[in-house]
Amino acid sequence: MSVRLSLDPANVSAAGSALAGVAQRMADDIAVLESTVTGAGNPWGDDDSGSAFALAYQAVLGHALQALGSHVQQMGEAALDLHLQARAIASADLAGAADLAGADPRRPS
Repeated sequence: MSVRLSLDPANVSAAGSALAGVAQRMADDIAVLESTVTGAGNPWGDDDSGSAFALAYQAVLGHALQALGSHVQQMGEAALDLHLQARAIASADLAGAADLAGADPRRPS
């Protein structure tokens, strides 16, 4: 069974832009979360049990924020890769069209 793959550079680039937007919104949300849980007036209080909880919570929070930040970075890299792929597709299409027309795509007409 053969399968044809058809990619529109504009759609691939638009997907990259959409993914970059998601990554930015996620980064903004993580920043708000971090400032909320690490800012003044923490939700667990200043008593002994609140202080004990805060120690454990802060350790877990640091790891969670690092993991979320890594996801944002990976999404940003994927968005960039989609933009680069869109350019490569467009370039390959132009080269293929020029080959069919018998022209050298590196030389202006």
